[in-house]
Amino acid sequence: MRTKLLLSGIAVLFLATGTAQAREPCDTLHTSDTRGIWRCGDVCVRVFGNAPNRYVTFDGVDNVVQFKWKNREASLNGKRCKFLPQSYEYDQESK
Repeated sequence: MRTKLLLSGIAVLFLATGTAQAREPCDTLHTSDTRGIWRCGDVCVRVFGNAPNRYVTFDGVDNVVQFKWKNREASLNGKRCKFLPQSYEYDQESK
């Protein structure tokens, strides 16, 4: 009985790590309006526009969040986000 419990615990661990790696990458394609792109866990955050008319999009969020941004540093719900460099169409064509 103890062996079955241990094996089922290991199987759950593999399932959890497999789903964590399956997230989709953020779209980093440059637009003239893009001001920044961040990966915050499983959430992609994009800031567009010029002050004072900026707007923010969140991909992968179903509830209310707190997003803070200053220069290239950002946080979502108190956790630091990773800044992603923008990609350009001519970079993708040469690969």
